[in-house]
Amino acid sequence: MHPFSILTVGIFVAGFITARLDLVTRLYELAIFAWDHGVVTRAVKGFAVLSLFFFLFILPIERIAYREIVTVCTTSVT
Repeated sequence: MHPFSILTVGIFVAGFITARLDLVTRLYELAIFAWDHGVVTRAVKGFAVLSLFFFLFILPIERIAYREIVTVCTTSVT
């Protein structure tokens, strides 16, 4: 390889490592900020509410739809 190419690759690798380290540091800082301001707690509560909604409303509708499909398929076969 030419010296210029080796230097270019070295600069690229150094910049890449620096950028990755900066991104990980930012992610860490954002995670601490979110934890301190209750974002994690609100996200867990939201997930719990959506899960409850799913189990109370969507699953019974799915069961009714399944029964209807079975009834229609059984009726149309005979």
